[in-house]
Amino acid sequence: MKLTQGEYCRFSLQGRVRLLDNYGTVIAERYYSEMQLKVFHFHDFYVEVLYDLTNKKIIKAEPVISIQMLSHYIHD
Repeated sequence: MKLTQGEYCRFSLQGRVRLLDNYGTVIAERYYSEMQLKVFHFHDFYVEVLYDLTNKKIIKAEPVISIQMLSHYIHD
């Protein structure tokens, strides 16, 4: 299965996370207070997933638009 960034964005939040769990690769993980942030490599793009650890809820799973933003996770 190969998806473009646009096709990925058409899935529901739960569908996006399921795709990442099955086909993505975690390349970075950070914790901020009660939040966990993971960056996945998925096909030809990267996706940022934000988890609310207190409420055990996924807040967002969005493609990373800026390579400069991605460098903050990988090179820290």
